[in-house]
Amino acid sequence: MGEARGSGSEPGEPDAPKPSVQTLDRGLRLLELIALSHEPLSLAELSQRMGLHRSIVYRLLRTLQDHRLIAHTPQGYVLGTRAQSLGRRTLPVLQRIAKPEIAKLAARVGLTAFFVVRDGDEAVTLVSVEVESARSRTVYTPGDRHPLILGSPGIAMLAAEPPRDDERPEITRARAAGYATSRSEVVLGLGSLSASVVSPSGNAVASVSIVFTVERPGPAEIEAVLDTARVITGRLHTALSTGAVLPGVG
Repeated sequence: MGEARGSGSEPGEPDAPKPSVQTLDRGLRLLELIALSHEPLSLAELSQRMGLHRSIVYRLLRTLQDHRLIAHTPQGYVLGTRAQSLGRRTLPVLQRIAKPEIAKLAARVGLTAFFVVRDGDEAVTLVSVEVESARSRTVYTPGDRHPLILGSPGIAMLAAEPPRDDERPEITRARAAGYATSRSEVVLGLGSLSASVVSPSGNAVASVSIVFTVERPGPAEIEAVLDTARVITGRLHTALSTGAVLPGVG
């Protein structure tokens, strides 16, 4: 009897045909392109970015539309209702804990507040509460992502790790201060202040942040961010100790 030669199949299952895997990979890449775009994308634009013929991309788009993961508008393709619904279920434990606390923080300081989680080498906004004021006009939309090394949310998380010889000076300062600040690193003219949320094992899994456009936050704003980070950290630990599951977190 011949042995199974595929490396990606589950034990006892036949090898997955390569064309199916390729199609799934292309579909996921296409969905990610649409999700990360700040404006609708046309078939021609998607075909160019994917490096695929328009007919192939069109078939992938129709399949994603059938599952309501994307929608077609006169301006182009955007995320569909099913994708948005799935997004709201991302990291449900953290969302449930963070949402009310981020809302309280925004009301307390009168500034837009947001909650960012770590995804490998990127920082991803999970929760955002916008406050309309002259001091804070820009909102971080859930799903927005940027390199972890840029901006105070990622710097705060990196500062919770042991020191490294090649780390940015901003990370070293954040470790000593207990919080991080940055300006114009992710959005030009926008500043932010962040404190990390750590798992029971001491790994930074998220950060609490506020954004500002003009003056630097004072002691009241710093204390509010630190308070919120401590509350969320404590509730996360309690949730995990009572059986809640957070992928990759102990």
